[in-house]
Amino acid sequence: MNIYSTFYRPNKPQRIEQRKAHIVGGGIAGLAAAVFLIDDAGMPGKNITIYEKRRDMGGCCGVIGTEGAYICHGERELEPYMDCLWYLCSKIPSLDTPGRTVLDETVDVNRESAIHSECRCLVKQGHIWQDVHDYRMDPETAARLQKFLTEPEENLEDMTIEEYFGKDSPFFSSAMWWCFHPMLAFKPYHSALEAKRYLARFGLANRIDYLEGILHTKRNEYDSIIKPIMVWLQKKGVHFQYGCAVYDLEMDDACNTVYGIKSKLDGLDTRIPVDVKDYVFVTSGSLMTNARFGDNTHVAETNRSTEELGLFDIWCNLAKRNEKFGHPEKFLGQIDKTKWMSYFITIKDYPEFFQRLERMTGSPSGTGGIITVKDSGWEISLMLYDRDYFPDQRVNNEDVLWGDGLFGEHLGDYIKKPMAECTGEEILLEILYHFDMLDIQNEVLAHAHISTCMMPYITSQFMPRTGTDRPRVVPEGCTNLAFMGQFVEIPGDVVFTIETSVRTPLQAVYQLTGLEK
Repeated sequence: MNIYSTFYRPNKPQRIEQRKAHIVGGGIAGLAAAVFLIDDAGMPGKNITIYEKRRDMGGCCGVIGTEGAYICHGERELEPYMDCLWYLCSKIPSLDTPGRTVLDETVDVNRESAIHSECRCLVKQGHIWQDVHDYRMDPETAARLQKFLTEPEENLEDMTIEEYFGKDSPFFSSAMWWCFHPMLAFKPYHSALEAKRYLARFGLANRIDYLEGILHTKRNEYDSIIKPIMVWLQKKGVHFQYGCAVYDLEMDDACNTVYGIKSKLDGLDTRIPVDVKDYVFVTSGSLMTNARFGDNTHVAETNRSTEELGLFDIWCNLAKRNEKFGHPEKFLGQIDKTKWMSYFITIKDYPEFFQRLERMTGSPSGTGGIITVKDSGWEISLMLYDRDYFPDQRVNNEDVLWGDGLFGEHLGDYIKKPMAECTGEEILLEILYHFDMLDIQNEVLAHAHISTCMMPYITSQFMPRTGTDRPRVVPEGCTNLAFMGQFVEIPGDVVFTIETSVRTPLQAVYQLTGLEK
């Protein structure tokens, strides 16, 4: 964005006060759409309804607090050039600091405690991998990478990364690959087209081996971003319809105009009428679809059911009727290639574990960024948070960390089975092994609550594709329908970022309302 587009306030679209907005999906995309409709387009909040299947808002940014523990399934890398996200945050007052916005608060906390890592990768049970800073490649691999960065996108359609570089290419053992792929959850069989966009936007811009340029919010993203937005929207009079699972849209024969929304409200079939002058904003798929949770002693199951796919159902039903809605099958139905597992660990009244981690990695909790265990069979990564990640942590004497296992289908190095078949305690033992802390395993287990989460579609957006397999924000001919989220084609831009989840509703609102901004 530039100064002109950011601060210019155009005239309100004609008759915006007489229109209604139906927003399907209560993740950050849906919430952002409501903010932009109100603050940029001038729509009264009472004219907006957000439909959400669950009993809370926030989607992938959601956090669940339970007695003595937290459940937090995702982690998001933020960076300074997420223009749409920070534009959104500049509109929302901070809940912690009167007179400051969420943007102000975020800038303040990053000035006070900027992320800097001296421990991007660990090897050999707790030793820092020093070669992570050596980006040298052999001439042939370097030339191939250079060609990749300038390759026309049409040459990369339906191609995997390993098909482009070669399955046994030295590229996959390079420091660049090890800095890049665990942080962003790329695997060699993912889309070459998407990887090229990522490398162009992020991979070479910052000192990624030190994680400089990665930002963090004051607390977790729910408390720092979602909750303030919710409070702002509630004050504006926005309606929130919980327990409403939308599965299809009624449209004219050309699939240009929506005139009805099909849903199940608390399990009962419901039809929501839509006037031709009203707007429908749809999140066309959720990365948390069919996610299942486990804990210390229970395994998080892999849900392979295709009977109910949540927001994906809307997209699938529309795509069957018209080619302009793309091909959702390119992203679905390959669960063994799109799943992985995350874990969230709460340690109460036992600071020794985190103190050892801080000494080993050389960074205080909350400032070191993500750490990848390079020689882990599961390819474990984790992040240590400070004691302000949740509001009551300091009072409760709790330390927390989040992590994932990118290759959880492989055998562990200490626990000799796939991560996907492990309880939370078994995952924690594997972590203790790789950090050379099995000597305190009994104490850590006695003070730990481990939440695990198996997400069947968490990297489905990375599957090989063409430029037309996802719909545009406003598909050709559509008069009152727009798509948002991770399964929308924005030429040249990446997916799997919180920025994508804000940029798409911003474009959707501007295009549908005709806002000249």
